[in-house]
Amino acid sequence: MFSAQSKEGRLICLADGYRADELKRMRERHTFYCPACHHKLDLKIGAKKLHHFAHKPGSACPVPHEPESLYHLKGKRLLYEWLGGQGLRPELEPYLRTIRQRPDLLVNSGTLKMAVEFQCANLNLKEYQKRTAGFLKLGIEPLWIVGGNRLKRSAGCFFQLSGFHWQFSMRNEKLPKLLFFCPDQKAFLVLEHLIPFLTNKTSASARYLPLQQTKWHDLTSSKSRSSYQLDAWKRNLLKFRTTPSRFLSKESKQIAALFYERFQIPLPFFPSEVFLPVPSGYIFAHPVYVWQGHLYLYLTTRSSFHMQSAVLYMDKLVQSKKLKLRRNQRETVVNAVCEYIQFLHEKGFLKKEEEVYYPAGPIFLKPRLAELLKRDERYFSE
Repeated sequence: MFSAQSKEGRLICLADGYRADELKRMRERHTFYCPACHHKLDLKIGAKKLHHFAHKPGSACPVPHEPESLYHLKGKRLLYEWLGGQGLRPELEPYLRTIRQRPDLLVNSGTLKMAVEFQCANLNLKEYQKRTAGFLKLGIEPLWIVGGNRLKRSAGCFFQLSGFHWQFSMRNEKLPKLLFFCPDQKAFLVLEHLIPFLTNKTSASARYLPLQQTKWHDLTSSKSRSSYQLDAWKRNLLKFRTTPSRFLSKESKQIAALFYERFQIPLPFFPSEVFLPVPSGYIFAHPVYVWQGHLYLYLTTRSSFHMQSAVLYMDKLVQSKKLKLRRNQRETVVNAVCEYIQFLHEKGFLKKEEEVYYPAGPIFLKPRLAELLKRDERYFSE
């Protein structure tokens, strides 16, 4: 941590540019205390690691104080300096006594009241929700920025995103967005238009923003449109079809069994129609073929259907816990179902008369890779 109090109650922030010789003299003359628990702190002065305060071993503090990495300390300091350069007057590590929390940074400028958390360590959902609720209780909007060292790119526009990442997606956005910051590269990375392909493999539009060229507005604004990057989606689908899966979730096994029972086709030969990159598909915490597979089976077992009946069917699957949601928002489920059906209609798989949809032709699937690849080409060409 960078902040501590002197015996006289004066707040000392090491990110304000103290020299090593100054700090050595201060350490000889003063005792430093944690603003939260008031226990004594050690002032660490080093040539390699940034100057910082640390709790003494075994001290009890109401705010968790795991050892901070150099990466985390560098990131906090750079964000503090950057926010100050934006004219936002940030506070570094202020202790909010009412909720017993200490955000990395607090911005309180005009109408903007925001807690900025630079998250580099593991954080479970329960703790994330607790900390977020605490800030909101005080009317403070939390902004979670994930350490760039926690992001791994699979290939091209695909990234490995786990539940750890998804919990930080900006909650006020209609579509989710993730913010990353790398203090080594001194740059932000904004991931938008997140469309999961597999449970831990997601397509995204990425914006690389060098710190010194980035304004506060750049982080909070969104791209108005998404390019689906269908060629990359198609390449991943080809890999899925031709590479044996090492592990399948319970939900994947269930949909595979249903398709085999009806069509006698294995998972790699599922139809192109259950791999559609629809924007609101992120709401389902499953591979794309799981939730779309259930919907496909529903649509193709009926001579006709209304959009609302398809939505109600998916709601029942969610309520029975056959499908899991990332966010408990029914209107987003509606969006995903509507986008999927409209995609099939645009591709000619479904026809529509007034408000009624029906299959455009007979459903007959064969486990032949060459035919599947031609159909993939039709669906996923730019």
